[in-house]
Amino acid sequence: MPSLDPEAGIVMPVFENDGLEVLACMLDVRLDLIRELGSCLTEDECRRAGGLTRERDRRRFIVTRGQLRHSLGSKLGLPPSDVELEYGPQGKPRLSRRMPMRELHFCVSRSGDLAVIAFSHEREVGVDVEEVRPFAEADDIAALCFSVSDYESYRTLPPEEQLEGFLRRWTRLEAISKAFGCGLGGAIPSDVQDWALHTFVPKVGYIGTLAAQN
Repeated sequence: MPSLDPEAGIVMPVFENDGLEVLACMLDVRLDLIRELGSCLTEDECRRAGGLTRERDRRRFIVTRGQLRHSLGSKLGLPPSDVELEYGPQGKPRLSRRMPMRELHFCVSRSGDLAVIAFSHEREVGVDVEEVRPFAEADDIAALCFSVSDYESYRTLPPEEQLEGFLRRWTRLEAISKAFGCGLGGAIPSDVQDWALHTFVPKVGYIGTLAAQN
């Protein structure tokens, strides 16, 4: 299991397989690193950060978006500030049509003090990560959102396994939804039947799922 330095802001691979890659980074980093990462953000991204009420949320947004830009810039051979993004109807970021490697797909998720970034050169990809912490509404969410088979298998788990079981199923749903950029409230196309799903543990206390179209 990778060891992520909470101070250094290191971006580290936590999953690599079949043309798919997931990187993870800590979000609560030194102020000088936050300033460095923030320097490559666009005016719109800075406004979005400034619109967040809590200082911790602003810092984590800046680090997440800055690390995304650095990772994309490394893959594209561009400075992070030169990476141009556009957004789908539901706000999912993607590379601008003016960017090289336009076929590079990516997705970002963050929870607690951790962010993950998924990449694929060939197929649409979605990723979700969740901190392992109690969810008072887990049973209600499961009944509302899980398929019949997933809900039944979740409910039969021993009590001590239900939290992790819930999060594994929840991150699968979220990852697929994020691949389409529609969120759980949106409609996933009915002709999509086959997904490659990979559960991973980027850090002790977190669970993630990567979803990619077969």
